[in-house]
Amino acid sequence: MNSLKSQCMKISRWVNVLLLMIGFLCGGSEGLAVAAAGSITNVTVGESVLFPVSPEGNHSYRVELIFTSFPIVTWYSETKESYIHSQHEDRISIPDAGSVWLNTVRLSDSGLYQIKIQYSSGGIKPPTYSDFHLQVFEPVSSPTIRAECLGNTISLNCSSRQGSEVTYSWETLPPCDNDSCVHLGQMVECYPTLLSESISYRCTAKNPVSRATSDPVNLEICSVQGTRGGRWVPVLCAVLLLIGALTCVCKWKKVTGKRETDQAEPESPNTEEESSPALKQYTDFL
Repeated sequence: MNSLKSQCMKISRWVNVLLLMIGFLCGGSEGLAVAAAGSITNVTVGESVLFPVSPEGNHSYRVELIFTSFPIVTWYSETKESYIHSQHEDRISIPDAGSVWLNTVRLSDSGLYQIKIQYSSGGIKPPTYSDFHLQVFEPVSSPTIRAECLGNTISLNCSSRQGSEVTYSWETLPPCDNDSCVHLGQMVECYPTLLSESISYRCTAKNPVSRATSDPVNLEICSVQGTRGGRWVPVLCAVLLLIGALTCVCKWKKVTGKRETDQAEPESPNTEEESSPALKQYTDFL
């Protein structure tokens, strides 16, 4: 009889948990998750997490939720009284069965949790422990691709402004039938040819709670950039040729003027030499 009563109480507790979850869903909650004992539970920032409690038998008990070896919640089944740490009091709710809701989770809530049930009636009964590993992630935003044209190489870099523990992968469009067209990592280098310029690349950013894909980028982007840049080449060459021509003209005028000056300077001594014999005759006459 006691065994049947105990089973009925367990079923009643789980029904209460399910009703609470339905209430959260109907109330427009951002999201909820039930932590699984002995495994890792991945949740998104802002969600609510339920740490379920399943006491054994019809006994009075005390529930403790321990985070990083420090109790943050203590709840008593007889009085329904609870003691919540000041850092969590605005984010903790406790149903009648003693299960604990941690609401609006943050990145700092990631870590190891433990539910301890200490029995206070029904004779000497050892406490029970349930361990939970909670991992909180920020969802990724739509990634963007930045292309860098380096001669015969195109470097594609994928980045997402939002998200924690983000991993990146690349795929080609149209897709290939083998794994050689899928690349892992935030950056990929391409060596475009005339045939490959029609291929587009798309990157995907993801973490355990979210996934987002970028708009495709065609390898012709570097050809377009090169064409636009090439329009300035003729203008630049014409300017350089004009500067070179002006420099040559200036040098030629400078050299020509110097030669004319050098040729004009010796005529002055010759004039003096030609006039010196007449001056000598005049001197001899006197």
